[in-house]
Amino acid sequence: MGATGRNILDTKGDYQAETYFSTGAVRLNQDTDQDDETLTSYHEAGHAVVAHSLGATVDSMQLWGEADDWLPERFGDCRVNWGPVDPNLDWQRQREIMTYLAGPVAEMIYRGEPLHPALYGPWQDDWQRAMATCEAIIRDPQQRTLLLEKIIVSLHQHLQNEPYWPAIAGLADELAAHEMLEADQVAETLEFWLRR
Repeated sequence: MGATGRNILDTKGDYQAETYFSTGAVRLNQDTDQDDETLTSYHEAGHAVVAHSLGATVDSMQLWGEADDWLPERFGDCRVNWGPVDPNLDWQRQREIMTYLAGPVAEMIYRGEPLHPALYGPWQDDWQRAMATCEAIIRDPQQRTLLLEKIIVSLHQHLQNEPYWPAIAGLADELAAHEMLEADQVAETLEFWLRR
């Protein structure tokens, strides 16, 4: 399954969007020699780097997520906290769309394969979440698909270069080594690679 979100109220009653990202529960790597853990690490790191770059806090990341009340059993999680935001603003939707698509794009770059998230099983939920979020901006499904494909191209162009690719690789290495990263570990790694 892929990215999943839910909205909560913080203790002050302000709207806070917390989006939970996860990769597919089943991976079939018949066409690649990359192991699931490495692919998942790059996927989750893509979500985290883009979310962080767009102003979110990454609360945690982990491999081998367990089933819970709102998410199915899955290969990995990246818990993104946008803070107090209005989810009905287009700029917030755009941030979420880019974050949903960043996982597949990072994995696409790592694999060296231009797979389409709508057609590749482990990424389909990320694609569907991006499509659903984009529906409030663009109603026509064909136009929405074209926009998301343009965003994928743009993300691909940016994420394969410095400082983003070293940040994704560094964070993926940390996640693969520890299997779970808390907010401070994620922030420390991202601040090292993305400091300006």
